[in-house]
Amino acid sequence: MQMFDYYFYLWQHTFWDHASQSIITRTCLGITKDIDGRQNGYEGHVGHAIEFLHLWGGPERPIRALEDQIKQDFDDYLVTGHRGFKYEWINEEMELENIVKYLDWEIENKYIGITKIK
Repeated sequence: MQMFDYYFYLWQHTFWDHASQSIITRTCLGITKDIDGRQNGYEGHVGHAIEFLHLWGGPERPIRALEDQIKQDFDDYLVTGHRGFKYEWINEEMELENIVKYLDWEIENKYIGITKIK
């Protein structure tokens, strides 16, 4: 894999939600300088192997700007937790395919230097 300064990633986690008594799949988003280290961190938290389903690489500034943009545009879909804290998790109402289409369009039309890896 080509090396980049920063990475923007998406992955999904499926779990049993006791409150709704249903299986839920949510999409996690984020950025990192160390993709392997970040994957290890998530695996340590969830207790199983994870896979970054979509991954983009590029310079720090546009990657950070992209992360800020998606969090702003998807604010109504971010998971809200304890004391109203908003997490970098997009709730189950938003399908992964729609998130990826949004990101692909944003990157193609607004962000120079970001490359889709997978």
